[in-house]
Amino acid sequence: MNIVLGVQLRMDKQLVEQHLKMAKQHVAQGRRHIARQKQIIVKLRRGQHDTSQARQLLSTFEELQLMHIAERNRLQKELESMRP
Repeated sequence: MNIVLGVQLRMDKQLVEQHLKMAKQHVAQGRRHIARQKQIIVKLRRGQHDTSQARQLLSTFEELQLMHIAERNRLQKELESMRP
């Protein structure tokens, strides 16, 4: 491997590592949002309030979470493929 290619691979690997770190943060944050939204729904139900908007928002959070998890997994595989 020539020096230029080696430097480029290191830079690419660092970029993937940074993106993976962010993706892991998104997954963790998504877990917190989902947990909090579930708590809100419980409180609304206890107060006999309409939960339809809260449930729709929960559904949106859950869909986003699936995307965050998929991106995290993709980046993990990409990083693994870069290892010699």
